Amino acid sequence: MTPELAQLIKDRVGSDIDPTNFAVFEAIALNTKPLRGKDGTLHERAVVAPVTLRQMADHIKNGGHLPLISDHQLTGEPQGRVFDAELLFNNVNDIELRVLFYLDPTESRLISKLNAGSLDEVSVSFFPTQFLCSECGWDYLSPEADYENFFDRTCANGHTIGEDGVHADLVGLSDFIEVSLVARGAADQPRIVGKSDSKLQPASSMRLAAHAEFKDRLIVQASRGEDPVSNFDPTALVTELSDVKAEVKVLKAAKETFDATITSLTGERDTALTRVTELTAELETANTELETAKAESKIEEAAAALSFMQTIFCNLTVASGKEKPKDDELPTTVAELEKEIKAMTSDLTSILPVGGTANPAKEGEGDAQPKLVASAYTNRKL
Repeated sequence: MTPELAQLIKDRVGSDIDPTNFAVFEAIALNTKPLRGKDGTLHERAVVAPVTLRQMADHIKNGGHLPLISDHQLTGEPQGRVFDAELLFNNVNDIELRVLFYLDPTESRLISKLNAGSLDEVSVSFFPTQFLCSECGWDYLSPEADYENFFDRTCANGHTIGEDGVHADLVGLSDFIEVSLVARGAADQPRIVGKSDSKLQPASSMRLAAHAEFKDRLIVQASRGEDPVSNFDPTALVTELSDVKAEVKVLKAAKETFDATITSLTGERDTALTRVTELTAELETANTELETAKAESKIEEAAAALSFMQTIFCNLTVASGKEKPKDDELPTTVAELEKEIKAMTSDLTSILPVGGTANPAKEGEGDAQPKLVASAYTNRKL
């Protein structure tokens, strides 16, 4: 006990206090690293915000009563009191809350255990102002929260604590309840803070400890946090990056090939579309010219005339005493029909008398006298 410490205790606790025989210890009570809590709780890997630690230190420095008890047992009598605090940066760039607490001479047994190192850890109990989802900032202490959010550890936006790195951000101090001496905390390698490591009182003996026990879903009972264990393998990362880089090169080359193919096919398509347009126009022109040619050549009239001549040919064939020809036996050209028709007409003409009378009989056959013909009669009266 130094005069400076004695005066500080009187300033924070009361001027009537006689701290002559008090034992004072310094400890790291909390920090901004992820808390080592029980798996499956709301406080799993929770992070205490710097502003929360600042408010804790201010609460103590402003004379706020903060008892030192054992194992968070508020029903028994306190073993001491926390009377000073400060925020410091440690050598790994996180902020830590350091506290000074004292025990009076009635706790000689606890003082001996602390000095011997058989009891060397502390834990704090506090109630945050906000219990925020690290993913979206939704507040578990807001009016919208219900029991299912606490039971499932899932915020209203579907983010679950403990999954995919989601945790709670503890922001602000609503109530600083107590600091406890505990048998075992969650921190690895707890150590005694000796005189050479002291930041608040170099002349005092002290303990550095941590504890991460949460007894309910609202009050945070936690010690200093620790960095998550990292299984980072740089060799594996370099190999993976090399594989990804090679794959990117392959995909880039394939993309260039596909782009060239698409450009070529697009050009061919455009050429084909142009050709289709040209051929469509040519087809329309050809159809127009065909109709004009048909009109000028009178193909339909020629076909009708050919059919008529074939009919005449059939009639003349029958008139000449022959059998009517079949369709596949008919001449198919005008020249052939004309030749055949002329031949048959000549034959028929040769056997018909001039003026419609029969040829006279030859000498010596029948009556040699000429006969009257119909043309010798008239309709005139005699």
